[in-house]
Amino acid sequence: MEKREVIIFAGALFDSALWTNRQQIAVRLAERGWKVIYVEPRLFWLRMLFGNFPGRNGKWRWFWRSHFPWRVKNNLSVISQINIVPWSRENSWVSWLNHIINKPIVLTHAFLLGFRDPSVLIYDTEAVQYLKDFPYSQVVYDCVDDHGAQAGVDRNSGRVRKEEMLIASRADAISATTQTLYDRFIKINENTSLVSNAADVSKFIGYKGDDPVDIKEIAHPRIGTVGALDDYKIDAKLLMEIAQIKTGWQFVLVGPQDYVTSKNNNGGIGGLKKFKNVHFLGAKKSDEIPSYVNSFDVAIIPYRESKYNNASFPLKFWEFMASGKPVVASGLPELAKYETLITLAKTPSEFIEGIEKGLKDSSEEKQLRVAEAKNHDWGARVNVIENLLT
Repeated sequence: MEKREVIIFAGALFDSALWTNRQQIAVRLAERGWKVIYVEPRLFWLRMLFGNFPGRNGKWRWFWRSHFPWRVKNNLSVISQINIVPWSRENSWVSWLNHIINKPIVLTHAFLLGFRDPSVLIYDTEAVQYLKDFPYSQVVYDCVDDHGAQAGVDRNSGRVRKEEMLIASRADAISATTQTLYDRFIKINENTSLVSNAADVSKFIGYKGDDPVDIKEIAHPRIGTVGALDDYKIDAKLLMEIAQIKTGWQFVLVGPQDYVTSKNNNGGIGGLKKFKNVHFLGAKKSDEIPSYVNSFDVAIIPYRESKYNNASFPLKFWEFMASGKPVVASGLPELAKYETLITLAKTPSEFIEGIEKGLKDSSEEKQLRVAEAKNHDWGARVNVIENLLT
């Protein structure tokens, strides 16, 4: 009988405001009959319980599920991990100490939930410490970001690179979401596949709902984006220059600000708050996102040029494409293959030209974007992951 149980070391809280590949794939595997354990990343308990950590849903819920798995569905459970000692991402001995504490929790819960010979799906490089516990399991590394280049979190970049290489060497298969990541891992593991990101495109295609209440009073044209508003991703300087030049355009930013930049209103993303034509609408539930995207006249992905973004393929891209909205993006070389359908810009003037072009968008161009988006639903990506896991 085919093995259909998987432990996902996710690297993201299951109930965070913004769902990523991890949650989407976990839920869909469960819907296909897989027994799934979603293991959240190790986080420092004092900061989680008493600090302002983004994505925390319920003060003690995260702590509770480190002791008692959260049964989301009949065959999908979520387990939290805890860093008792801080600086686990910086120091190896601290990391191993925290692993020793969490290992029996994860393995015991897995056994009690009936897992006997699970496959292992890895997103979090710290999961390298669990590889010895699954010597005969099928291991898949689904690499969706350049983790070593990622900023904004407490981590030692060199150590992350080492963890990643160890996982890649052990993995039976690797899925990479961008050409940059594929080129890196194919040199280490010949069973590496290039599988671009996806979206729940059916929710965006042909959406006809009303504009959300908090956007109705914002004038047109609305130039908008959705997703995490992190300074290491967003090119705030670019947006400031455009907002200052085009005072008649309304820029709508839907999504959470990270806990550092939200407190800084003088520079970075926080500096945009001084512009009257820039509107921060905060984080929204995933089911609400189609209504916001539908209310935009032009969708933008204003990313900065960086090593991290060079290897990125944002999920929002296919959501924008599925909505049919004209798209203007920067800092994302992976999108060059779709340049006939979108506008890629490097300077404020090019970005403005792209938006002006988008405001004159034709119905034929819209149909071409929607047609391409239909090829990138989550179902297609889960098919690949499911095949690699078996």
